[in-house]
Amino acid sequence: MGLRKCRASVGAALAYWLGNPILNPATMVFMGFVLGWQWTALRLVVGVILVFGMAYLANRFVGATELSGEVEESLVTQLKTDGNGSLWRRWLRELWQMSARLLPEYALIVIVLGAARAWLFPQVTADVGNHALWIVGMAIAGTLFVIPTAGEIPIVQTLMSFGMGAGPAGALLTTLPPLSLPSIVMLSRTFSYRVLLFITLAVIVLGVVTGLVAVELGF
Repeated sequence: MGLRKCRASVGAALAYWLGNPILNPATMVFMGFVLGWQWTALRLVVGVILVFGMAYLANRFVGATELSGEVEESLVTQLKTDGNGSLWRRWLRELWQMSARLLPEYALIVIVLGAARAWLFPQVTADVGNHALWIVGMAIAGTLFVIPTAGEIPIVQTLMSFGMGAGPAGALLTTLPPLSLPSIVMLSRTFSYRVLLFITLAVIVLGVVTGLVAVELGF
């Protein structure tokens, strides 16, 4: 949100948003030790495509300098008020405004997702395997669900121990970190709906591709 308020391009802001979780070095090393370095290599390739490729396409085709109306208004207000008060007073004012706006909706959506987790992640058995429908389903569920940093690793490890195949596992490893329904909703006033729709579909498609590649390579 801060990058967009400072008129950073759509691509730059998206690259920061997506790159922070999916290319996190500590997470990549953790994944290598827990799941195997082949998963780390695949995650690195897909992450680079997502962060640089999809952000570039969003910049090129969706609009590099596009600002939503609320962001434009917020920017104007910020420029007018930045000179009023001390640094700490301005910082606290901005913190309060962002917290009052974001925390309630974040908490509400997380509660709803938590209540719906039985449908997003149904009981996994050996029947899951590498069926295409499971790969697509896990890619969609992973895009919506919210997790802490590196939370996808123990989730995938546990599901695979219950019999889930490499295909759905690869889809989750790609889709769980970068996006979630709370983050999409909270940034709906920062990015236009077509930007959010584009990047959401891109994450889902790359998740499906990751799952198919993992199956093809025999992970």
